[in-house]
Amino acid sequence: MALLKAEITRRDLRPDDAIFVVDDGRPLIAPVYRKIGQQARAAILEAHEADSSLGRNISALRDVCIAAWLKNGDQSAAHIFLVAEWAGMSAPRLAERFTHCLRRPTPDEIPWERLEAAFALPDLSSEPVPTAVRRP
Repeated sequence: MALLKAEITRRDLRPDDAIFVVDDGRPLIAPVYRKIGQQARAAILEAHEADSSLGRNISALRDVCIAAWLKNGDQSAAHIFLVAEWAGMSAPRLAERFTHCLRRPTPDEIPWERLEAAFALPDLSSEPVPTAVRRP
């Protein structure tokens, strides 16, 4: 992002201007973007990584990265704004798009009684001890 931001500043680009253009200034067409993306992934990823669902689609890889940034942070406003800057989007758009990463369960939503029952150990002192039966 830092390199792209520096290039945008250097070229004095407006929000609607294309960053990557053909020699005559026209924007690149979608097939060219796809081809460049495939070449970049092939140059960086192992063959099994490039063939995975994340390797085939650059936006999926980007989304996984953004989700990891959000989930691994403290989820303070400052962290969310920082992740939004890294992702190149506004904080409101980030919060809208990645709501699932920002939501934490409240104590009321966690079924504590069921969890305790599921992990409870049996009371071994009150149960009879099984004895082995030998057959002749």
